[in-house]
Amino acid sequence: MVNKGKDSLMKLRINAEDKPAQKVFDYQLDLDPDTILKMTALICGTVAAVSLLSLFKEK
Repeated sequence: MVNKGKDSLMKLRINAEDKPAQKVFDYQLDLDPDTILKMTALICGTVAAVSLLSLFKEK
């Protein structure tokens, strides 16, 4: 696998502020696009397999 560096990561940032409690929530998630693609394919494959199995089970 080729090292693509930090710039190719997808970043999700969540910032929230609770003024009455005077608290700040700051979260960042860095994801590799290849990981997202693999997980999407895995989820889609699982849904397709379950759908096919349910079709065969009904008959």
